Amino acid sequence: MKQKCVPLGAALVAALLLLGHGLRAQTPTSHAEEPAVRAFLAEFISAFDNLEWDKFRNSFTDDATVFYPRGAANRADGRAQYEAHFRLVFEQIRAGRTSGPYMDLQPRDLRVEIIGNAAIVTFQLDDRPGFVNRRTLVLKKAEGVWKIAHLHASEVVVSPQDGTN
Repeated sequence: MKQKCVPLGAALVAALLLLGHGLRAQTPTSHAEEPAVRAFLAEFISAFDNLEWDKFRNSFTDDATVFYPRGAANRADGRAQYEAHFRLVFEQIRAGRTSGPYMDLQPRDLRVEIIGNAAIVTFQLDDRPGFVNRRTLVLKKAEGVWKIAHLHASEVVVSPQDGTN
């Protein structure tokens, strides 16, 4: 009976490998877009660092959604909701400062995955002592322009023992 199961198991593994290979071949992934996505991210972060409202807000689609790391319990749905929250964030950052750059956001562990007209960008920020700030951006390319369709932000407390979360 073991002899019959081994060929069946091997056939199943081979079929899964072929299926996986076929799916990868059919997935519209274009590494040629990665420089454009990275350039978009650099412009977005620069706009945030310098609190350039129009550049920042124009980085999002009208129907984008946002999960904030703190200060808002619910998801922001659409331009009116996420802009209202980000306006407050911009005001808080500007408080007491007369010029920029206001922040020095340095993404680390950056990963870009492009799937057709969408891209998933993940990275971390070390902009608050004691925390690692994780970011995931889901980008959508429409009419030749990359924009944020979803932003998910979370914070993780860094363990004092080993400096990790």
